[in-house]
Amino acid sequence: MNGLQGGDPAKLAAALVTVADSEEPPLRWLAGADAVQTAEQKAHDLLAQADAHRELSSSLAHDDTNAA
Repeated sequence: MNGLQGGDPAKLAAALVTVADSEEPPLRWLAGADAVQTAEQKAHDLLAQADAHRELSSSLAHDDTNAA
C-alpha cells in the first residue's frame, strides 16, 4: 500500500514520538480516526451489554454478604 494508505506514515511517526515523550503516556493509544471510531463502538457495545444484564450480574454475592 506504499503511498496508497489512508494515513500519513510521517504523521504517525511524529505522533508516536509525542505520545512516548509525554509525562503520562497512555496505556493504550489509538492511531487513526478509524481506530478511534472502532474503539468507541466497542466501548458503547460493552456498556450496553453491562447495562442489559446489570441486575443479574450484580446479584451474585452470597446472601449473607452485606453489600456496601
